[in-house]
Amino acid sequence: MSDTSEAGGVVNLGVLGWLNRLMLWLIVLAVATLIIVKYHPLIVKNELMRRELQERQEEVQRLEIAVARGQARIESLRNDPRAIEREAREQLGLARPDEQVVTFQNKPK
Repeated sequence: MSDTSEAGGVVNLGVLGWLNRLMLWLIVLAVATLIIVKYHPLIVKNELMRRELQERQEEVQRLEIAVARGQARIESLRNDPRAIEREAREQLGLARPDEQVVTFQNKPK
């Protein structure tokens, strides 16, 4: 008998064909493993940097809100006499001549 089929001319290699396919899959697996091993640290580093960037963006957002509040407070102190009076009462404990200042203190535990 010959190694070729009459219909299609296909050669039956038996064990050699199976070994060739196995070798091909092993090569593909080895290449995929090398790619994963090489790029995994970069992927991890990228993820860490992405998280840090997100944290920094949130911090910037918080600081921008704080700046906006501070600017609004400055503007109100420049233009509103009642704001100045409120600050003097709260921070300095000042009062008008006809008023008495009462302060509350927490009991020590």
